Amino acid sequence: MREGMTSPLLEVRDLVKDYISRDAKLRQRVVRAVDGVSFEVWPSETFAIVGESGSGKSTVGRVILKLTDATEGHVSLLGEDILDLGEKHFRPMRTNLQMVFQDPLAAFDPRATIRSSLREFAEFGGERTPAQQDQAIEDAIRNVGLSPEIADRRPAEVSGGQLQRLSVARSLLVEPRLLFLDEPTSSLDVSIRGQIVNLLTGLQETAQLAYLLVAHDLRVVYAMAHRVAVMYLGQFVEIGTRDQVYRQAAHPYTRGLLEAAQLEEPGHMGEPVRLSGEISTDHLGSPGCRLMPRCPFSESKCAEPQPLRETRTGQMVRCWKAVEAPVSIGLPEPPSPGDRS
Repeated sequence: MREGMTSPLLEVRDLVKDYISRDAKLRQRVVRAVDGVSFEVWPSETFAIVGESGSGKSTVGRVILKLTDATEGHVSLLGEDILDLGEKHFRPMRTNLQMVFQDPLAAFDPRATIRSSLREFAEFGGERTPAQQDQAIEDAIRNVGLSPEIADRRPAEVSGGQLQRLSVARSLLVEPRLLFLDEPTSSLDVSIRGQIVNLLTGLQETAQLAYLLVAHDLRVVYAMAHRVAVMYLGQFVEIGTRDQVYRQAAHPYTRGLLEAAQLEEPGHMGEPVRLSGEISTDHLGSPGCRLMPRCPFSESKCAEPQPLRETRTGQMVRCWKAVEAPVSIGLPEPPSPGDRS
């Protein structure tokens, strides 16, 4: 629990999402894209989920947004379980939960002006007359650092960075409590990414927004996140504060991601870990550690079930060696029981 706060905005418990896939011979197979994920997001907090493409992180967001149905689990928004709500009853709650898409150009109707695309959100946010809606639209555009004149252009007449700012403005028209950010900078030039990160962090401070951030860019996550979950093949393999995950990463997968990202700052403990091969859905559903085929430290015991276990206060890891034999995987000796922080 974050200090001074009594309950989370969003609470996810034991979330499972299965898909049915077919091979070349049309044989069916159940693919568990999300496997027992649990977390919460508190007011004014950024909770980030990181991992390679195919890890399941975007699927978590799609289930929470009710863009796809969950197989099992519970999702509570402002204290109300939303997974079983029909669209009629969930629609009023959508004002509290909005999304900023990965590709801003695909998120707008190319035939409509920006104003037209934002007007529906202004109306949904409670502005009834066209004049009120226009005023709300112009105020929202100013809040993201743009001139209101841009509202009368079409998406193709706006740069990618400006369009992503407009995506944020559109979401804020309904005054949400929580934004789901799906790779919000990945389609933008490197020179523009920092501007969007600064915009989002500034808005978080002024509007007390909470963010659920999904990303593979570890630099963006470091700049924005308060807590981080590292996801691999449907499971969280490590969870902690931003500094715990970046500076004191324990799971070989997390350390491999940090090594591959070649971050200059912050420095992280332990010897470098280099993972072999690429992520493969062939290992989805494995009862043991799903990183085994790629991990340089794997052995037979790793094929046994691997629950999340605490390695420091607030930090959990799904690796028995990280908890019981850290030195064997290139980590320093664990802290004493009285100093697990």
